Amino acid sequence: MNASAAISLAAAPSRQGEWAGVDVARRRDWSERVWWLLWQILLPSRVYHTRPTRAGAVLIVVSFGIGLAAYNNANNVLFVALSLMLSSLVLSGLLSWINFRGVCWRLSLPTHWRAGEPGPLRLELSNTKKITPTYNLLFHARAQRLGTVESVHLPDRLEAGREMALDWIFQPVERGGETVEMVAVESLFPFGFLRKMSGGSLRQVVWVWPARVAYEFQPPSSHQARLSGEVRRRSGSGTDLLGLRHYRSGDPPRLVHWKASARLRELVVRQTGEEQQAGYHLVLDPTHALWVDAAQFERLCSFAASLAEDLFMAGKLRSATIQGGPMQSMTRLADLQFFFDQLARLQPAEHAASRVPEGLDIITFQPGSRQQVHVHLGGQFAGAA
Repeated sequence: MNASAAISLAAAPSRQGEWAGVDVARRRDWSERVWWLLWQILLPSRVYHTRPTRAGAVLIVVSFGIGLAAYNNANNVLFVALSLMLSSLVLSGLLSWINFRGVCWRLSLPTHWRAGEPGPLRLELSNTKKITPTYNLLFHARAQRLGTVESVHLPDRLEAGREMALDWIFQPVERGGETVEMVAVESLFPFGFLRKMSGGSLRQVVWVWPARVAYEFQPPSSHQARLSGEVRRRSGSGTDLLGLRHYRSGDPPRLVHWKASARLRELVVRQTGEEQQAGYHLVLDPTHALWVDAAQFERLCSFAASLAEDLFMAGKLRSATIQGGPMQSMTRLADLQFFFDQLARLQPAEHAASRVPEGLDIITFQPGSRQQVHVHLGGQFAGAA
């Protein structure tokens, strides 16, 4: 697994939305349900429709023809055939309504996606009916910025009182807030004559991190030779063992002391001395006057995310900041994810921020030619994307 996969597949808590469904709005007594059903038949709401399919339309036309022939000829056989056709339509609508009734759904989304990489989406279903199962539902979800609608079919019947989860895969193409909504839920159950549709009534926003981008980063030789492996007597990522401590969320698995963990029956990690190796502080200046071209600004965000990710995985990123904000220490995976969240929301700033901090370990970005983005280390050119 590469570095990008490690970040993308890191534990990201999902956000569960509110339940939606045909009967979720409020509970009704039997009289209210009868009047509500009649009103929906006479004047269906914007999100609740029943339309005939092609087969249903043919059946309706044939029924009209048989009805006219029956009345003209007074043939009992034709009346029986007409009654069978009409009853099949009525029964189809009734069973379809029972099939929809009591089914609730809600979205369960991760806290983030990443541009250019597949992102999961989960729909949780619950059948609150006490007796009858639910069959043959088709769910349509749409990501607004993508403009595409993805559909997933209920693979098996959903028993009464049971729950089920359906999964989609979306692949966002650009960073920022992506709105995911349930477009519709439809069913052809039971005979395929009628298409019953209900609006999804669900909408959530997922923040999309910048995509990875190919880049070159080569620190100047003078900077690489400046630090030569001196050991600091404080917690770090070196090889000098200082002691053990309890595992904390975000600690790298390579630091887990498995023998001691087995002996103590709890996870403990090694505390090692930090070798004074090349450690960097990343500073990003989003001033609009500096980044006039929108495509170049997007490349800047992708470059900053890719470089920060690789330096963090190598243990060489000490802190990062978007100019004008506080310098954020990069000690845990959650710190890097928070920085990515900031990049997902970042827009060009109208006014210049404070002066760029100076130092041999400061990484800054400057616009280059042909929409390139240059990176500087300690004021010296160190690469481009």
